[in-house]
Amino acid sequence: MYKIGELSKLCSIPVKTLRFYDAEGLLVPDEIDKFTGYRYYSAAKLDECYRIIALKELGFSLDEIRLQLAAESNEMIAACLHTKMTALKEQMERTQKQLERIEAIHQYFTEGEQKMFHVIIRKTENMHIAWIRQNFENKTDAIRQAEKIADALPRTMVGKRRMLINYECEYKEHDLDIAACVEITEALPANTGFGEKTVTFGSTASLICKKEELDDAYKAMIQYIDSSSYQICGASYEIYYDDGTTELKVPVCELEKAEYITIDDMKKSFTDDPNVYGMWKVVDIVPAREQFIYGKPKCSHLYEPHTLCFIDGGKPYWIIAGWSKGCLYMYDTKKDTVYKNHYTVEMINGHMLLFLEMYDVGSRDDGFCTKEIWVYEKTEEKHYTSKEELRKCDRIDYPFVDDAQIKGCWKVRDFVRCKEDFDTEKQNWKKENLFVLAVEFREDGVYEITTKNGTNAVTSTWTKGLVLNKREQTASAYEIKVIDGKEYLFLEWKSGDYSFGGGRINWYVFVRG
Repeated sequence: MYKIGELSKLCSIPVKTLRFYDAEGLLVPDEIDKFTGYRYYSAAKLDECYRIIALKELGFSLDEIRLQLAAESNEMIAACLHTKMTALKEQMERTQKQLERIEAIHQYFTEGEQKMFHVIIRKTENMHIAWIRQNFENKTDAIRQAEKIADALPRTMVGKRRMLINYECEYKEHDLDIAACVEITEALPANTGFGEKTVTFGSTASLICKKEELDDAYKAMIQYIDSSSYQICGASYEIYYDDGTTELKVPVCELEKAEYITIDDMKKSFTDDPNVYGMWKVVDIVPAREQFIYGKPKCSHLYEPHTLCFIDGGKPYWIIAGWSKGCLYMYDTKKDTVYKNHYTVEMINGHMLLFLEMYDVGSRDDGFCTKEIWVYEKTEEKHYTSKEELRKCDRIDYPFVDDAQIKGCWKVRDFVRCKEDFDTEKQNWKKENLFVLAVEFREDGVYEITTKNGTNAVTSTWTKGLVLNKREQTASAYEIKVIDGKEYLFLEWKSGDYSFGGGRINWYVFVRG
């Protein structure tokens, strides 16, 4: 048997700590002399000492260690370990988010910004308002309208705050879709001509600034959201206080993971929907349904799929894996699964519209993704039975005409929406994300393309001014430009978004290899 001081030396735990463990019931002596009060420990207690030390080094609290020591089976120990693992993983996620936020703030300052805005995400109190939504030339006009609403109402019911609900999705200075609002403390009188509602602020990212700092505050807000696990999911609120203080609130929701289904299950679950047959053209992309107004698009970059078709029987084409009532399925990088995008169809003022919740599965590396509302209008009622009815085909039977200037190997430099977007000083598209790596124009129209999937010299040929793809039935124009004394090759990229997605053409840019 060992006295407490001797055990302390053997296990390197201070005597004071051993007494504390005894009082807490973690490490109880084998014997206590009833006359002297000395504690005596057997050598077997070293095992418990080492176990306590090991668990403390793993981050277990004393309460958690007590549960471990009291465990009567391996199953109970495993359960305790699993609980701790889960807690540590959650802590790691919180720490990673904090680190990313601090890095974003640090970058904000190192890039020359002087003002720091403190953004928090909270649910806050509701606000009862009188309001008018319309297009205003600028925000000043909208604020004036809010004051006109206040002046038209009994003074006793007008609150202290004014608010603008900004339904725009991108930065604009003029022709703004805004609701001018006044806080009210009771129900509106009849026939005022104003709308009345209670704004329920759900989860919002909020910050405080001065009125003249709003532009910078929006930039800081977007930077904060982009560096977090949230995304914008609605119109923003600008709340004006009578002392010049302004509160910016932006509705946010946590990022989600796309909903996946196997291809076999997709095929088995097909349910017809006569409303969607035909051709649809995208008219807007918005974060939330409330921001959409027909004829007033909020999005300036309407990418593929520019047009959308629902082929009879839920058949696939291009990036569309199939469809069933309420769901549009899109191909994933995995061969045996597709992911769901839910849709609804509405008739609005004589226009048949389809609202598609579209996941951007490639936007992040952690499996989570942003989601937007893609709004399509039906342009054609025709029933399509196969993808070949949709394919846009070019003339490809051009004779070979030599072009000495184009011959040779060209290595990829960039990818742009239009030739005018190319800038020798920047990269529009990350090089690691570029699909095409190089092209080579050889004698007699032999054309070789090297992509991430390998090299192909079979499907295409070339003639002066054109690359002819026999498999995809496309004729892609090329042009050589000399910029700052250096030759650049601009080559049309006619992929599925051209053949099936509405005829949109992008450009690859190459330099001589």
